[in-house]
Amino acid sequence: MTQPFDDETKQRYAEQGWGREPIGFGERPALVIVDMQNDFVDPDAPSTCAPMSQERLPDIRALLDASRAAGIPIFFTQGLVDPSLFDVGLWKGAAHKSGKTQIVGTRGAQIVDELAPQPGEQVIPKRRPSGFFGTSLDLLLRSHGVDTILLAGSSMSGCVRATATDGFSHNYRVMIVGECVIDRTLEVLERNLFDMNAKYADAVTLADVKAYLQEVPRTVTSRG
Repeated sequence: MTQPFDDETKQRYAEQGWGREPIGFGERPALVIVDMQNDFVDPDAPSTCAPMSQERLPDIRALLDASRAAGIPIFFTQGLVDPSLFDVGLWKGAAHKSGKTQIVGTRGAQIVDELAPQPGEQVIPKRRPSGFFGTSLDLLLRSHGVDTILLAGSSMSGCVRATATDGFSHNYRVMIVGECVIDRTLEVLERNLFDMNAKYADAVTLADVKAYLQEVPRTVTSRG
């Protein structure tokens, strides 16, 4: 990945030791895919992350397939807004404020077909950016004994970042899979990924994760 940062930025982070040591993978992973809903993938949606959303879907599906093969717990978050907008909150985005995205009962709010959850995979409805805020995600992760979150989805600067920060605050090892997060521009994505990798999470590659999942014993990760 390119890193559109000036030398002063990189030097300042380096001088203060940000990101010098990785958090590292733990022993009990789970996959969390954030808000991969039609409203962020369809090119004509008012809140779309296209074309990056379509370009990165195969990598996200590959991550999902590898996680399923490893037998680890899998979670999807689904951002929702009531049609009446009583719960929309203080979103600054026009599509959210006007009721044009993630509306309960609409196709746009549905998780994309390419990543359709299977039986036993939990869908976590949420009303705010973080997958942890006001949801059962932490309880369910702890019920599985999870210590490591493999994180993917939409958008890196928004709900992925919020979920990663809260995951860090709950003492999970958060691994953001670089090829498997999307945003509206590459620059916004990479600036946020750089900052999160320096502070609260590890930016890892899909290859890193696949290799890691091959080493995790199925007796540890089984959802049965």
